Amino acid sequence: MLISKRKSGQMEMIGLVIIVILLSLGMLFMAQFALSEDGKKKIFTRKGLAYSTVSALMKTTVMDVECTNNYGKWTKPQIGKDILEDCAKNFDYSPGGYSLYTCQGMHSCEFLEKEITLLLNETLGEWNKGYVFRSKLIKATGDKPELIMGPIQSGGGCPKSKERDGSGLFPIHTEAGLVETELFLCD
Repeated sequence: MLISKRKSGQMEMIGLVIIVILLSLGMLFMAQFALSEDGKKKIFTRKGLAYSTVSALMKTTVMDVECTNNYGKWTKPQIGKDILEDCAKNFDYSPGGYSLYTCQGMHSCEFLEKEITLLLNETLGEWNKGYVFRSKLIKATGDKPELIMGPIQSGGGCPKSKERDGSGLFPIHTEAGLVETELFLCD
């Protein structure tokens, strides 16, 4: 009878050990899936933030009373629609060169770079996000893109060695050609 109880106790111990091993394996698999989903969530968040940031920048209206058009009239130009297009048409500027929009006494390209740097630093910079912003002009099909603005960057930029995601290209068709704007965010 004593031997029977020992075998029964040993069987219960083996059963408990098996249950503990199975629970441990289950927790390991669960942890693995939870960690991989977190990475996907980060990618989704970075892409969404990059896209919405560029979208908001392009639709931002400059409400500066010192922003006038070529006729000296105060206007409310949009960054993407008006000022970026003017910069693309006149980006080969020299100090005092032609620009349809003059904001704060600056050429549209100079103002645009200053304003976008300020806006990005006040948002993404405050959130300690590394970023790289740039705009390129493609004059004709097959031409090499020319950098008209940027790279504007913070936090050491976003080298390809870091996890980074982009907004995707924001194309604007202008008289000068196609302007492609893109923002990369990284952690």
